[in-house]
Amino acid sequence: MNTTPDARASLTSAEGIVQTALLILVWLVGTWLAIYRVPWQVFGDPCLLAATATGIIVTCLWLTRWRGLRGLIFERNLLAGFLVGMPLVYVARYLFASSSRAASYWFWIEVLGTTIFVALAVLGVKRSPWFLAIGMVVHGVAWDTWHYRNSTYIPDWYVIACLAVDLAFGAYVAARVPAYQRASRIKAEN
Repeated sequence: MNTTPDARASLTSAEGIVQTALLILVWLVGTWLAIYRVPWQVFGDPCLLAATATGIIVTCLWLTRWRGLRGLIFERNLLAGFLVGMPLVYVARYLFASSSRAASYWFWIEVLGTTIFVALAVLGVKRSPWFLAIGMVVHGVAWDTWHYRNSTYIPDWYVIACLAVDLAFGAYVAARVPAYQRASRIKAEN
């Protein structure tokens, strides 16, 4: 029996199937949004940069699936970074569209949201990966939907796209929690 850390962190076949199916779902959602929903017109728009970053992150997730224990640890940190980056897009978009009619209190609301999601990301790395899954779902359900038709600087297409991506990523992370927990235990043992 192989007892190397990578072998001990391996998935059961049911876990692997569910996680792969969810990663395919994330890829399909991201691809559909990139092709049909994203208006690729304004270079440098934080929302467009976020759409591009999402594609890069999905590619990285595919690559980490074959890296064993190191891949799991990297993936968890990558997803924590993604959770940190999600509210920063809103701050950047506020600054990008600063000539908009957005009231200055919106900036402080965005900073508050960033603080909350950064805290969830840190807890997701330091305490439990469930904080990552919860943070992504809460970002979509609470943060994105609250901005829909309520913000003068976040386009509605982005809110819808971000909600779809957040929910897909949240489901993927939730399915990966057992693997992240095994990887953390193995890392602590070594």
